Amino acid sequence: VPISRVGSAGGILGGSVGASLMGFVDATFSPDNSNNTEEREPRHRIVGHGYGGSIHFWTQDRPEQKAAKIENEAEMEEDSLLSARWVADPCITGHFQPVVDMAWDPSGEYLLTTSSDQTTRLWTEVPISETQCRWVEVGRPQVHGYDMTSIVCIGGKSNDNSINTEEGEPRHRFVSGADEKILRVFDAPISTLRMLVSIKQLQIPGKGSAGESVENQSASWRVERAFLPSLGLSNKATADVDQESSKYAGPASNDNVLAHTSDTVDKSAKLKLPSERDLGVTTLWPEARKLFGHESELVCLDAYRGRVLGVTDGLTTLVASSCKARNDVASAAIRLWDCKKGKCVGILKGGHRSTVSTMSFSLDGKYLASSGKDRRICIWNRANNDISDDGAGYELSAAVDGAHKRIVWSLHFCPNAPGILASGSRDGLVKVWRISEEADGSLETKELFRFEPATKCGKSPITAVAFADDLLKGSNGSSIDYGILSIGTKSGRIEVWAVPISSSMNISHKPALIRAIPYNDSHFDTVKKLAWRPTIFRENGLNGEGSMHLTLATCGQDNGVRIFKLMIKNESVV
Repeated sequence: VPISRVGSAGGILGGSVGASLMGFVDATFSPDNSNNTEEREPRHRIVGHGYGGSIHFWTQDRPEQKAAKIENEAEMEEDSLLSARWVADPCITGHFQPVVDMAWDPSGEYLLTTSSDQTTRLWTEVPISETQCRWVEVGRPQVHGYDMTSIVCIGGKSNDNSINTEEGEPRHRFVSGADEKILRVFDAPISTLRMLVSIKQLQIPGKGSAGESVENQSASWRVERAFLPSLGLSNKATADVDQESSKYAGPASNDNVLAHTSDTVDKSAKLKLPSERDLGVTTLWPEARKLFGHESELVCLDAYRGRVLGVTDGLTTLVASSCKARNDVASAAIRLWDCKKGKCVGILKGGHRSTVSTMSFSLDGKYLASSGKDRRICIWNRANNDISDDGAGYELSAAVDGAHKRIVWSLHFCPNAPGILASGSRDGLVKVWRISEEADGSLETKELFRFEPATKCGKSPITAVAFADDLLKGSNGSSIDYGILSIGTKSGRIEVWAVPISSSMNISHKPALIRAIPYNDSHFDTVKKLAWRPTIFRENGLNGEGSMHLTLATCGQDNGVRIFKLMIKNESVV
């Protein structure tokens, strides 16, 4: 006869797989720890394995007073099982299909990842003790009906206080793409902002007032939470939490429920994190708008957020998108979007003859680099400051045919040198390019370096490249600056290189390997994306020993998201 129930299949009946736990496939009791001298009483635990890969834990919470009155151990054990409550501990969640893209919040506060499991997930660093933190999934902003392909964060405040940020995109906004023709824009609800503020206060005690912080980030148009209609694809914005979403929220936890959820990291702080059952239902972000225009499935996204030269009253945010080109040169065009206005402000044609698989804006927004299956790297130059309907001021100014021998999978501009571009290809080479403007106004694209991974296994295709925000100084008083470049391969290996970027360098300066992530810590399948945490999150850059503490996020075909904390010294480059 069943004497207790733990967990719940939960989710939206008939909804997307990302919104439902889909039941459990296995469960087991913890070993008997009655001989453990550190425990005054034996504690029972249950571990459950969800269909989607999540791992769940429940701890037996039995009445101590009643147990103390029973002298017979057998009777005490039987009675405790009948009267005990099973309290849900924080569970281990994650994607259960390949993770194809990710993006940091511009302030580095959280990481958004998107996957073929049709979900977008929000991860942040949560304190579990006074000295330790753990990355935890605290939100599932998007649960879709199509496999996701790309994501980019576009909302955020500038470091320049003179800019009126009300003219730009609001903070906590992202754009996602999937195996459909539509771009979708999402805004954070008030409930998510409130939770992020609470977590930040645990990380930095006394850092402002939670009420003030939420109020400053929450405008009148933000809603408390969103809901996903049954069999729907769009997260609806509603301020009424008693509508459809509440029908699937389940019973509230109380003392009369034998098995209840209390995902609390620090009980003294009363911070409750959403359970797996609630992630796909109560942590959704409302969909702000849809962007129509592409004729086939979306492939990749990138965004530029900053000041336009000559414009002082606000920020400009442009989102670039590409889609699959099915033997059609016209569909190989790049579209530029103004998400706040909800319209396409430019179509860049004539650059590519096949699918554009990667794009990158320079930090100042002057250049947009693109490449893909045709192995051609195109440099689009913003010739004027007019953000209008004629291409947003961008025009094709340079192109390198046959830049690589195989498909180009990744491009990235160096944040500290807008004219330095890195490319990674299936041919197994990383190439570094310098883009310079000639006297007649034309652009020259020159190859500076090419190198292969140091830990290659045969011909290891390069699937991801990314520059960090920081620079390394050469040793022995050298005036040469080095960019920090991370590369990922098809075999799952990850390396960090120092790349010379100074204009005064000579042929004796070469890229140097700084760090190779150990094999056991790397992905065991293709690395899909690399992203460095914005340095604005760090309060201090170099420590007393002249070392930088950087955070690198990676995702891959093995369904995993990995976050590395790296300490890099200036002496790493000889």
